[in-house]
Amino acid sequence: MAVPQTTELAGSGTRQTQPGSVRAWLVVAMVVTLMVINFGDKAVLGLAAGPIMRELGLSAAEYGAVASSFYLLFSLSAVLVGFLSNRVKTTWILGILAVLWSLTSVPLLLAASVSTLYLSRIALGAAEGPTAPMVVHAVQKWFPEDRRSVPTALTQMGGALGLVIASPTLVYLITNHGWRAAFVALALAGVVWVVLWAFIGREGPLTTYDAGQHGVVQAGGELEVPYRKLFFNGTFVGGLLAGVGAYWALAMNTAWLPMYLEKALGYEPHQIGVVVVIPNVLNALVMLVVPWLSGRWMRRGATGRVARGVVAGLAVTFAGGCMLLLPHTSGVAALVLMTLAFGLPSVAFPLGYLTAAQIAPVRKRGAVIASKTALVTLAGVFAPAVTGALVQAAGSGGTGFQTAFGLCAGLMIVGGLLAVLVVNPERDARRLGLLPAAADRS
Repeated sequence: MAVPQTTELAGSGTRQTQPGSVRAWLVVAMVVTLMVINFGDKAVLGLAAGPIMRELGLSAAEYGAVASSFYLLFSLSAVLVGFLSNRVKTTWILGILAVLWSLTSVPLLLAASVSTLYLSRIALGAAEGPTAPMVVHAVQKWFPEDRRSVPTALTQMGGALGLVIASPTLVYLITNHGWRAAFVALALAGVVWVVLWAFIGREGPLTTYDAGQHGVVQAGGELEVPYRKLFFNGTFVGGLLAGVGAYWALAMNTAWLPMYLEKALGYEPHQIGVVVVIPNVLNALVMLVVPWLSGRWMRRGATGRVARGVVAGLAVTFAGGCMLLLPHTSGVAALVLMTLAFGLPSVAFPLGYLTAAQIAPVRKRGAVIASKTALVTLAGVFAPAVTGALVQAAGSGGTGFQTAFGLCAGLMIVGGLLAVLVVNPERDARRLGLLPAAADRS
């Protein structure tokens, strides 16, 4: 089955899409699997930080710089591929990206050194940068607005599942077979995914804004909206600011949380692989359940401003408060605050993609969400390096982590509160001419 189930609308020459088609959900399953591998690739360096630092003689600041190098081309490639997606099918783009990142471990495996570690992480970041926005763009071509909350959330939950599933597996491989085994396993997983995608991946039929809103496939184009208007409105900017705070926390999670658990809280290496899973279980749950609830709320009359913008902003703000308190606690209290601080803010990602889709024509949606992703993930360039510098400058003890967590908390609290105030997709879609005035219920 290459397209969703459709129903001919009498006398209209249009077809109405049924969102529950087998092909649509197979595509969702494949891209969720892709995101599991994607985030496993991000997490492996943090999980293998100890043995890699010892083997290559890296200091905390040098390791932080290596972790940050992953994001050096991450944002640039996301923007370039996002604009390319206006002309090239997302199925092709995703397949090529997966092939490229599967090859990035080869130099490191052949000759491990500081230079090849940098080369491998920079190349991996360039290949993975466009993945999340392209995955969302691909899935949203299969589901109309009132049915896309759960599929979009699943694509982002795949990232959390990547950390949940990959962390214990990768820790096992690193502990029992060395850190290289973990890199080999992830590369092979990418190759297997590409082979399956060649048979399953297809392009969705909802290729205009109206089709995406109503699930109706019909001939014709869509309204031309300048990029300056798509980028400079409250919904885009507010979602961007909340996303920056959330991504700073995510980058700290993957690069430094294992080290914090070991150095500041005294966990043993075999315990860390289990403990780091806990906030990511919450992460996976909120990224699925909250968008699902917001979708149900909107079908009952709520606006995207409240169900998506306010909810995302408050979640990020609350997580920031937990992050601020974390370094001042220990034991069970620290575990609870760590879970909330690192587990809640990522809900801003699926909700942000959903609000972005509400204000972007499909022909430019890939570029819009990729550009937003690129700007948000710039936090990943700075967060690991800044954290490393703060930890090293503070010397022994947890003072460096305390300062780093305070900085992250400030970004989340400010970004979250601004999102609550300015995100309003119905208003902005009306101003852009995508919706009639009556559609702005806020």
